[in-house]
Amino acid sequence: MICNNNRVIATQFFRVAEPPGVRYLNPMPRTPTAIETALAALRGGKHRITKPRQKILTMLASDHGPFTIEEIHSQLRRGTCDLVTVYRNLATLEELGLVRRCDFGDGAYRYELNTAAHHHHHIVCKQCAQVKTLDLCVADPLERLAQQMGYTNVTHSMELFGVCAACQKKK
Repeated sequence: MICNNNRVIATQFFRVAEPPGVRYLNPMPRTPTAIETALAALRGGKHRITKPRQKILTMLASDHGPFTIEEIHSQLRRGTCDLVTVYRNLATLEELGLVRRCDFGDGAYRYELNTAAHHHHHIVCKQCAQVKTLDLCVADPLERLAQQMGYTNVTHSMELFGVCAACQKKK
């Protein structure tokens, strides 16, 4: 039915015959979330999917890190797991390449979800310790060069340090 200024113009619907043998394409496949990808990797590595692992992965996927182990533990609901369980699970998740460990040179490792879709680096303020994400990676060509030289499982880590604009104004 087509209406125009509250007046019905047409009330007849036409059915168009579909040609024989025509198949409709399925909609675009849904891209798995970071959590689904991580859980599939755990299953593929014959690791159990425990509540603490699910909670840690969910926390890392929902909040942009990187976070210290203590920060991760404090963000989990009480009773989810103890600090030692967080340490063990992060070690397993890092070994599987699901989380990435960042070292900002202050004696505390930080962890974030390692998604291939969002490779990035950080810049850290030397005074206030604020961390910002740098989406540009200048080391990718070097990584490709190393692979051309026959190296496998090539990775890199790069963090920049400086004094942020806010700390510069405080002086």
